[in-house]
Amino acid sequence: MIQIDNLAIKKSDKFIFENFSYTFESGKSYALMGHSGCGKSTLLNAIAGFEKYQRGQIKINGKKLNANTQYYRKVLGYLFQNFALIDNENVSHNLDIGLAFQKGSKAKKEAKKKSYLAALGLADIDLKRKVSTLSGGEQQRLSLIRMLMKEPKIILADEPTGSLDKDNGEVILNQLLDSLTDQKVIIIATHDLDIAKQCDTIVNLEQHIYTR
Repeated sequence: MIQIDNLAIKKSDKFIFENFSYTFESGKSYALMGHSGCGKSTLLNAIAGFEKYQRGQIKINGKKLNANTQYYRKVLGYLFQNFALIDNENVSHNLDIGLAFQKGSKAKKEAKKKSYLAALGLADIDLKRKVSTLSGGEQQRLSLIRMLMKEPKIILADEPTGSLDKDNGEVILNQLLDSLTDQKVIIIATHDLDIAKQCDTIVNLEQHIYTR
């Protein structure tokens, strides 16, 4: 559960959020909506510990956490719009990042890579291939796999299908929402109402309207 109390974030002498409070419950998916500049990405970044805020607090399961703590790094998964892959490294190296906190033998981890790649339609991809040679759809799938292998309890996704065609976008969204369990919470920032409707709750940051 993510509890936000009286959050205030100011940029260029303008409050993006002022006294904003909301609770994201485990076992549910949420879509953040609103016009550009209303704070969708800003809120995700604040939850992730990337964005400083002037007032208020954010608690994870009742605890105010430091973004640098090992616990926070373990529980949080972030799917970036620009993929956030290491372009000059190969597929395998990028996937290893998602396994950094996972226990198990090398063989078990390699098997896990292959299983996820197959599930996302990348079974035939060369693990030694440089990420920079992959298509946008392949890179976003790889980014999703890296995050899911981490097995995070909190999943943040910033316009995860924004740069993809319809087919690739559906694959990413379906896999993302299918990963939801009672112990996880998924928060997606999107401009697409069709995507938002597939989530349990739509949070309209522009109007502060919350619908189920």
